[in-house]
Amino acid sequence: HVVNKGGIVVMVTPFSWLEEYTHRSEWLGGFHDPVSGDPIYSSDRLEDIMEEVGFEKIYDEEMPLVIREHQRKYQYIISQATAWKKK
Repeated sequence: HVVNKGGIVVMVTPFSWLEEYTHRSEWLGGFHDPVSGDPIYSSDRLEDIMEEVGFEKIYDEEMPLVIREHQRKYQYIISQATAWKKK
């Protein structure tokens, strides 16, 4: 066990799935269900997974950030910041 009962995990992610870094079969979301056609959202899947392994979400916030690519080019991104407490 990496996190003890009552321990906190904090995750900050923009859920930017790119096949050059993560094989599509490993994506949490960002696609449509092949049977129903409904969208699968990464944030919903993350919540399902964390609850399955015994965590409760205690915090959720959108967190903006800027990545400077070079002198005149920046990326503005909004990540999802969540905190989870081990039950």
